[in-house]
Amino acid sequence: MDFEPIVFKDKLGREITIRAYDKKKDREALIEMYENYNPEDRSLGLPPVGRKAIERWIGYLEEKGFSIVAEHQGRIVGHLAIVEDANNPGVVDLAIYLAREYQNQGIGTQMVKAIIDFARKKGYKKITLVTDRLNWRAIRVYKKCGFQTVLASYELYMELPLN
Repeated sequence: MDFEPIVFKDKLGREITIRAYDKKKDREALIEMYENYNPEDRSLGLPPVGRKAIERWIGYLEEKGFSIVAEHQGRIVGHLAIVEDANNPGVVDLAIYLAREYQNQGIGTQMVKAIIDFARKKGYKKITLVTDRLNWRAIRVYKKCGFQTVLASYELYMELPLN
């Protein structure tokens, strides 16, 4: 089962395409997005800093997970990855990052909804995530998509059962 691309207009009227990540076609553009990522938008040490660390991290996600990207005018402006939890078969961990000028435009919500639908169709039981408890914008998106907080400390642990 493949990921069906989605095309929509964000809150500024920009045409955004959400589609499966293609390692051959997208790797360099994704590395570039992360090299230019605003340091203030990093959360819990991610995305990593520096090209080598970014390449290693993306390599891990390519090997262990499934990624989708948000694209605007041929530029990757968002990335969402799910990775199956090695200790909990059927459970995937989610991470999402958007370039600063594309945040708060409905793109993250569309990406999260798309991956929930995809994970459900793939037969996963649950999606989990961890975010900084001060990351209000992301938390609002997750709650809007049905995630609930299961543990709050310095980080917020959230999950969405898919049954």
